[in-house]
Amino acid sequence: MFGSEGLKLVLNANHPLVDYVLKNGEGAHTSDICEQLYDLALLKHGSLSPERMAAFVARSNKLMLELK
Repeated sequence: MFGSEGLKLVLNANHPLVDYVLKNGEGAHTSDICEQLYDLALLKHGSLSPERMAAFVARSNKLMLELK
C-alpha cells in the first residue's frame, strides 16, 4: 500500500493534538488522538478508505466535544 519506503508522518510540535498527548501522557483520549494522527497521514497520502474516513469524522466530532 505504501511501497518500500513506508509512510512517514512529521508533525509540528505545536500541533494541538501533539501538545495534548505530550501534556497528558496515557490519558483517556490518547489512543483516539493517535488514531486521528494516523488517519491524517493516510489522508495526506491519499489512501484513507471510505470506512476509515467515516470513523475519522465520527472520532473528530467526539473529540471536539470532549476536549473543549
